[in-house]
Amino acid sequence: MQNKINKLLCIILLLSASSCQKYLDITPDGRMSMDEVWSSNTTAAAYLNYAYEPMLLSQGGTQYYWHAFLESCTDLFHDSHASDPLALISNGWYQGTLSPTYDPTTIGDNKPTLDVFWSGIRRCNVFLMNVDKAVFNDPREKIRLKAEAIVLRAYYYMELSRKYGPMPILKEPLPIDVDFSTLKRPAMQDVAGFVNESWLAVKDVPEFPWRLLNATEKGRMTKAVMLLVRARVQALSASPLWNPNHEAEKWALAKNYASEGLQLLSSNGYELYHDATLGEKSFEEYFLTPSDLGAAPRDKETILENSNLNAFYGSGFPSYINGFPQRPDAIKAGSCPTQELVDAFDMKATGLPAIDPLNRYQDAGHLNPNYVNQSGYDPLNPYVGRDPRFYATVLYNGAYSPGTGITLQTYVGGASEIRKRDVSYSPTGYYLRKYINQNSPPHQSPGTPWKRMRFAEFYLLLAEAENELNGPNQNVYLALKPVRDRAHMPNIKSAITSKEEARAYIQKEWTTEFALEEQRFWNVRRWKILDQTDKLVTGMQITKTGTNSFTYQRVPVFERKSWEARFLIFPIPNIEIAIYGAAWQNPGW
Repeated sequence: MQNKINKLLCIILLLSASSCQKYLDITPDGRMSMDEVWSSNTTAAAYLNYAYEPMLLSQGGTQYYWHAFLESCTDLFHDSHASDPLALISNGWYQGTLSPTYDPTTIGDNKPTLDVFWSGIRRCNVFLMNVDKAVFNDPREKIRLKAEAIVLRAYYYMELSRKYGPMPILKEPLPIDVDFSTLKRPAMQDVAGFVNESWLAVKDVPEFPWRLLNATEKGRMTKAVMLLVRARVQALSASPLWNPNHEAEKWALAKNYASEGLQLLSSNGYELYHDATLGEKSFEEYFLTPSDLGAAPRDKETILENSNLNAFYGSGFPSYINGFPQRPDAIKAGSCPTQELVDAFDMKATGLPAIDPLNRYQDAGHLNPNYVNQSGYDPLNPYVGRDPRFYATVLYNGAYSPGTGITLQTYVGGASEIRKRDVSYSPTGYYLRKYINQNSPPHQSPGTPWKRMRFAEFYLLLAEAENELNGPNQNVYLALKPVRDRAHMPNIKSAITSKEEARAYIQKEWTTEFALEEQRFWNVRRWKILDQTDKLVTGMQITKTGTNSFTYQRVPVFERKSWEARFLIFPIPNIEIAIYGAAWQNPGW
């Protein structure tokens, strides 16, 4: 796809003539005219590839500066660059520098989101308005490309909505002399309704596939992507951030969309990845292998992943930028799991939480947890008997890295001890394992494409919507069961009696299943719990007292400044406010 985009850019140039025209397509003298673009099926198809370009400019993964994950800006991870004076995403976010003139999440390879996705929406609209002028040798190709453009436009609306709130619904390109200040921002449910209309427009199109069949198509839109976009946006509209009156009909739609997505994708070959030979290690393996494409793929879970193999880790290997000091190929510890993340993993034998999900800590500093009686958790052996997803996500004291032959030493004086001002060391006492193949020798750990969307998300969306509608019941537990089964975990006990407690359990399941995958960053916002989760993070200081004996002490790591209500929704950049007017600005900015 990137090669096609580059070819198109050689013949089609979209200029920024002025602030008010920056989203408008202008063909300069001496270049191919827009009429010429639509005279050929080749250039028409290339224009749609151009509409995909924003996907390449905002890829997620470690594309945040400097090779950091967005999840480092949540309570689940803390970046080892936190004290670095450079303008990195982590220290910028921790210090509360987000403003209408500065967005630390767009420093580096990820470009300004509002500008990028608005241009993507316009390109989709230009394509849809003009593609019927082009003559295709195979008319089925045109039908498929039109469906792709409809879904791609909905995808861009999803990205804009969860970051900036609802944006005006544009179904065709605006005229060159439009007064942008006349555009009004709709309700979030209006955006959800538009996204649902997009699904209705493509659901019965036989030329539009459920899954991709070959590597050259990777990154393109499918019906599966459309269904998850629809389910995500409706859940966003139903959640407290955009549904302060708790309107049940919004949750009813969220439940229906999640349920329908599960049913339709299941009937079209999607399922959770599980390898019987790997058993409970299937979860870890899933993130170490690029998805294979075809009619009967090994990986039937991935819905959308980056098309570029190197997009996740750039030109380096994952262990370079998310390693530990004992590894000879590590240059930084990177995104380090926090104690808050570790606390979220249940006990395997009982299926019970280690600490109470509803009231996790007895103190504001998170140093005195509320342990769950009879869970099997032992504070003197905190890493024994946990959910297998813990071992697939976190490297901890005593963890073994087969590819290096190294046993991790995070205790005081150990080779990978806590250090808060050395980027090679973890400030929390934990190191990242997810997405990093610990079986690979140093300098040979290959990068893995970033998985943007996967089938498992439907189960958690369904469980959440069912609980918000009807409180804890058997349908909630049944919705959570498949993801826990894949991890070889007992299902959640049915003794939960309140909607609030069930909500806490479901949010915990989001944490353990989707840690690092950019879900937490957006979820705590739509749940409107940022002030509960993001004030501070803690770690575990370990002291070695004998050959194989240790003591464990929870310690503060960092107090952060990006937790106030205004941080729930990003500010519209001032350069855009100058175009659209002050009424567009979000609360608190």
